[in-house]
Order: sequence, then C-alpha cells, then structure tokens
Amino acid sequence: MTEKTENLVINLRSIKKRYDDEAGVLNALRGIDLTVKKGDFLAIMGPSGSGKSTLMNIIGLLDRPSRGNYFLDGIDTSKLGDNQLSKLRRDKIGFIFQTFNLLPRLNILQNVELPMVYRGISLKKRKLKATKILKSLGLEDKIKSRTNRLSGGQIQRAAIARSLVNDPSLILADEPSGNLDSKTSDEVMKILVRLNKTGTTIVMVTHSSEIAAYASRSVRVKDGKIS
Repeated sequence: MTEKTENLVINLRSIKKRYDDEAGVLNALRGIDLTVKKGDFLAIMGPSGSGKSTLMNIIGLLDRPSRGNYFLDGIDTSKLGDNQLSKLRRDKIGFIFQTFNLLPRLNILQNVELPMVYRGISLKKRKLKATKILKSLGLEDKIKSRTNRLSGGQIQRAAIARSLVNDPSLILADEPSGNLDSKTSDEVMKILVRLNKTGTTIVMVTHSSEIAAYASRSVRVKDGKIS
C-alpha cells in the first residue's frame, strides 16, 4: 500500500452497477470515484432513484459492483468470495439503520452483544464490552429493557452501541435520524459527531441538508454519478 492510499478507509474506482431484468437495463451507478480517509464524516446525499442507496450497499459489502474496484482498508474486495466478504463486513463495518433493526425478543444488552457472538467472543467479554458502550451512551439503566419499553432515541442509541462493539474501521449510517423527532434527531447526530471527533470514520446517507450539515463533508449523487 502506498503512502498516499494507506490513510484511506474507502477507495472506490470507476464503480458501475447495472441491473438487467425483464423491464430492461438499469444503470444505477455510472462510474463513481470516491475516497474516504480515516476519521472522515461523509454525508452522501441525493434524491430518490439517484443511486445513493445502491452506492451505500456496495460500500457496505451488501452488493457487488458490476465494474470497478472497491478497496476497504486497502483490501481489494473484488478478489474476495462471498464468505470472505461476509467476514470482512462483520469485522470492518458497523451499521446504523433508519429502522433500528434491533430484535424485539432480546433485551438491549443482548442486542448489542450480538455482533460479538458471530465473532466467537466469550460471554463474559461480550457483556463487559456491551455494558461499557451502553453506559457511555447514557443507557446504563436500560440494559435489561426490551425495545417496546424504550423511546425512539434510546433505541437508536442502542443501535449505535451495537455498531461499535466490534471496533469497526467504518460506521455506515442509513438515514440514522429518519424516524426521530427533531429534538431526538439532534441528540443522535451529536452522538455521531462526538464519535467522529474521537476518530471514528462515518459515512451517512441522508436526503436532509440539515442532517448532512453535521458531517464534515458531503457529496451528492445524481443519475448514478457524483455531481
């Protein structure tokens, strides 16, 4: 890895994504070049159908590009098989979703522990780490609660905690405040800003210019290209 690229968490080169079906051909991405350095907080903006969700899925290793190269922490993901991609996604990326995606049958502590279960981390270490992160986000008195006993802001803070437990290189946030009122949204975004100031790299998809303003930089996707 060269000195110029060793500080990059994300390096996208000429990324294209094409879908072929009975309705015809859809070129969702038409040649995306994008870099994100360690410690960046990037907002990806764009209207519905612009390609921003497709771009997010590729960055999150949930989909593969049709053409181009994606380097995550210097690893050329095009050379990896599905099992290798799953492991890389598990170890390198933490996800925050608009719909939270916490499991209602588990309490908050168990939800936050879950990514560590998949890594084979012992029960004792899982509980210690999950509890520590939940406490840092002001949820120390809610760790045994289930989602139906929490507010939207508390659930999203728990989702943020879950995204952090595996010490990922990258946090991907998909409309992280989309289901929250304005006051709670501001509180959640300030948490992300605080995390970013401690060195966490964050890429966020949003349609809101107000939310994008919390990021240190932003790009717009239009017609499958960065405009």
